[in-house]
Amino acid sequence: MGIKSFADPMDYVLLCLLLSFLEDKTNDEQFLLSHITEYIQINYPVGELDWTVYHNRKSLIRVLNFALNMSFIKIDDGDLDMFSEDYNAEVLYENTGISRYFIRSFSRQITNFSTYDEILNSEWLFGDEDKGIIRRMRVYRSLFLDVAVYGNDISMFEYIKRQRHILQSDIEKYLEGNLHIYKNAAFVTVDDYRYRNAFPEDKNLSDICLLICGTIAEKVQKGELDLKADDTLLIDESCFDGILQICIEKYRELWSKEYRLKSFNLLRQDVLGYMSLNKLIETREDGLLVFPLTLKFKGEYPQDVIMEGREDEQE
Repeated sequence: MGIKSFADPMDYVLLCLLLSFLEDKTNDEQFLLSHITEYIQINYPVGELDWTVYHNRKSLIRVLNFALNMSFIKIDDGDLDMFSEDYNAEVLYENTGISRYFIRSFSRQITNFSTYDEILNSEWLFGDEDKGIIRRMRVYRSLFLDVAVYGNDISMFEYIKRQRHILQSDIEKYLEGNLHIYKNAAFVTVDDYRYRNAFPEDKNLSDICLLICGTIAEKVQKGELDLKADDTLLIDESCFDGILQICIEKYRELWSKEYRLKSFNLLRQDVLGYMSLNKLIETREDGLLVFPLTLKFKGEYPQDVIMEGREDEQE
């Protein structure tokens, strides 16, 4: 999945160097932007890094904005946007100390891992992942980082149902959110703008996917599509294409210019990629598997907005 605000592999390199830079800073210690650029320039692993190059400065700006959003650092004086125009621009930062908790600790030397699966599963090596504190950690991680936990993970889903009151209490206390448990799915909702990057988010692509979710749900309600016993839905790709075409014909004039002008194939690619990323749909050899959560979402525009969009289209 990666970091959504990052646009280039270089961003991740600069993030690692920034974290290394912050490792030596005490809490509340101040430093200048030029201290960061000098440190990165000295320690950059591939050739020389030239800050007069606009692409390099934009990459660092994305990384520093990410660090600000994560509260690794805060600005005491200056404007980071000035760095995009002038590589000599200065900003006064302050270290919060939070970055130390961002870097993951491993049970053994990372050089001893041969696959990314070994890295992901390394924390469960010394315990049964379906018992005790380890299972609880897995459940909280899945509820908070995934769109939903589905019933096909029997052990985790049974734990959620049994511990629903404890989970709900923690979710209310720390996130001011709610835990929703259905027959074959569980998920967390939070009414807080700080989580605007979680699905459904404030993006036109997210709106389009909500419209598709609503269209699929309508077809199920009308009996045009049949759910399986586990509340999933298997459709062929031509069926999905038809649903996307319905949404295009009904709502395209209300979308941003980027999506109004996209070809069907490119739009389809974006939509399927986004829905797969958010565990709404899974591409399989025998078709597309629609998960239960998909039917819980419905996007629609108010009638006056639809009429206004059609009038603009005619003009």
